[in-house]
Amino acid sequence: MKTITCRQLGGTCDAPLRANSQEEMMKVGMDHVQKAHPDMAADIKKMSKNDPAMVEWQAKFDETWASTPDDK
Repeated sequence: MKTITCRQLGGTCDAPLRANSQEEMMKVGMDHVQKAHPDMAADIKKMSKNDPAMVEWQAKFDETWASTPDDK
């Protein structure tokens, strides 16, 4: 299990998000954004996976996930 904050994922708050895999973290992150930052969620949903901003976000997310140690 890893803990990453909303802000580390490009969000605007420091809510801790916990997941066992990158895929799970993306789901947990999106669930959080939909509840806590609905305007941001709407903008994200409008973007295609090939949008340059989304491609850049994915690369940063991969890096953040890889460099975040497992929770103790």
